[in-house]
Amino acid sequence: MPVSAKRNCEAYTMMKNLKMVTLWAALLAVAVLAGCSTPAKPASDVPQFSFSSLEGKTVAMKDLGSKVVIVDFWATWCGPCREEIPHLNELYSELKGKGLEIVGISMDTDGTDGVKDFAREFRIQYPIVMGDEKVAESFGGIIGLPTTFIIDRNGRIAKKYIGLPPAADMAKIVKDLVAGVAGGPYHD
Repeated sequence: MPVSAKRNCEAYTMMKNLKMVTLWAALLAVAVLAGCSTPAKPASDVPQFSFSSLEGKTVAMKDLGSKVVIVDFWATWCGPCREEIPHLNELYSELKGKGLEIVGISMDTDGTDGVKDFAREFRIQYPIVMGDEKVAESFGGIIGLPTTFIIDRNGRIAKKYIGLPPAADMAKIVKDLVAGVAGGPYHD
């Protein structure tokens, strides 16, 4: 056999072996990851907090009683947060008197003046408080904005969204919880 043919045969054999090793590695990874999957976690208790709103009123989780509560971590510079605000305003207008409360927790670090101006410009109808790392950590850490928690009437986190929540999905969950419809589990 000529030398070039022998090299081609060796290269072919090496490529075939490399493909087999890659296939087995991928199968092993899938098997390991499949073994790591977990069922939906049960809802967890919401952290207790108390803040002054931008209007100077105290907003405390314990005072919200048996309401469904949306806790929304956001910032004025966050594009997806700006998109979420009209949906939150709509839900608040529709369900405020029926057992829904929304608390917006601004993670802006430049003080309240800019947040107040922003809240006026975007006509935010629900209470806004200024957040900090301590409250973010009490909710398990906030890794992206917006991060939105839906809390059921029993004070348990029913759903958490990281990033812009699908408006229709969030509205359905909130309306179900306000109406007392057991449509869950909503938690991840």
